[in-house]
Amino acid sequence: MSLPKPYYQDDYCTIYNADCRKILPFLEPVDLVLTDPPYGKVKGEFDQVWTNRAAMLDSCVLWVEDIYKTMKPNATLYWFAWPSLAGRIEAIIAERLNVLSHIVWKKPAPLSQKACPEALRAPMPSTERIIMAEHYGADNGALGASGYKAKCDDLRGFIFEPLRHYLANEFFSLGWNADDLNRICGTASMAGRHYTAKSQWCLPTAEHYAKLQAAANGHLRREYEDLRREYEDLRRPFNMVAGDQKSDIWEFAPESSARYGHPTVKPISLVKYMVRLSSKEGGVVLDPFMGSGTTLRAAKDLNRKAIGIEIEEKYCEIAVERLRQEVLAL
Repeated sequence: MSLPKPYYQDDYCTIYNADCRKILPFLEPVDLVLTDPPYGKVKGEFDQVWTNRAAMLDSCVLWVEDIYKTMKPNATLYWFAWPSLAGRIEAIIAERLNVLSHIVWKKPAPLSQKACPEALRAPMPSTERIIMAEHYGADNGALGASGYKAKCDDLRGFIFEPLRHYLANEFFSLGWNADDLNRICGTASMAGRHYTAKSQWCLPTAEHYAKLQAAANGHLRREYEDLRREYEDLRRPFNMVAGDQKSDIWEFAPESSARYGHPTVKPISLVKYMVRLSSKEGGVVLDPFMGSGTTLRAAKDLNRKAIGIEIEEKYCEIAVERLRQEVLAL
């Protein structure tokens, strides 16, 4: 079995009209996964199948299993979830990935009771949830002592090994041992434990690296900024800038479902925000439940590449039309 021919492809985006589980195993690792799987409450040719919440959650287990394998070691996952399901979906995601945040997307006005029949005998929801996750151990060399090692080694390896190896060799050539590192950096044991060993490795702070450079009398030729740049290239992106919403409560106006003919279309402003925060230009964004193509449109507008998978052809058609627009009208 091989990857089927794309439904659509341009210089930025690729669309597959298929069940995502038939596509995901064939994809190269991506930098960001941003998706909104079907809810049981939504009516539609596909979503109406999920009137059985237990069956939908069982499917989430299978989806997460396939999705996490497509993620690069420093990739991020954003998963939209209806409030009444968010806790259970978060627990499923946590079986494979390290949950970073349970974001609350606050909408300006409550949804109508007609749109949310489950609200008739409970508080009316005016929020949606976004589960944010990464690979276990994504920011460290091993984290062996913490118990994460067994969960991440099979997929991700030691992504910071080049930096650790460089420093370990330099310290060895200087004849420095763990006690020397602690003495130079002014730590009781941290520098000696964490600046060379594979287990629980971390990059020296700017202050400590300056002390190490001074003690080495010019032997450490690479500048700290070069190391930091490499380190940042390997780390999971999180590109927050002045003016961004810094808490785990995000306020964005919802998109009209009539605009793109999809019942759960997400606002392009929100999706662009997430793409900018958690990917770099030229990176690859994946949406396994593409819908009308908001994720792909956002990625293309921000100079990222994107892969969308959608089981219903009518939404693939809508997504293609959105991608063919030269400039997106908000």
